[in-house]
Amino acid sequence: MKFLQLRIPPLPRYAGAARSALSTFAGEQRLQAADLENLMFALGEAIANAIQHADSADEIEIRIHADGDCVIVTVADHGRGFESPPRGHVPLPSVFAEAGRGFAIMQRCTDFLDVQSDPGAGTVVTLGRRRRDGQELGTAS
Repeated sequence: MKFLQLRIPPLPRYAGAARSALSTFAGEQRLQAADLENLMFALGEAIANAIQHADSADEIEIRIHADGDCVIVTVADHGRGFESPPRGHVPLPSVFAEAGRGFAIMQRCTDFLDVQSDPGAGTVVTLGRRRRDGQELGTAS
């Protein structure tokens, strides 16, 4: 299993560094472009949620690792957290809603999404995308 770990300040301008790190890592693992694009979009949403909702100056921790045929990304903040993380299918809000799309978008861009949150202790979002060609990551096609 290979992994990459980084920490970024909770500022939007640092999200690009995390996306760039994911792109480099996924390239080394030979993840297909469509899978990378979806996972990168989900990562952007997870970081945006951490920045907007954590209400903390603590760094956001990002871990990216390959496990068999999956790339798994974990985004953790040490902010305010919340009591009811989403479970199961997350519906998209009304087209007129101004917010509330983050988890629904993350779920639609990944093969699995897990959200763990504890009020006052932060939130951990785990995103995963499986390789579509049946190969294990890091192996020749």
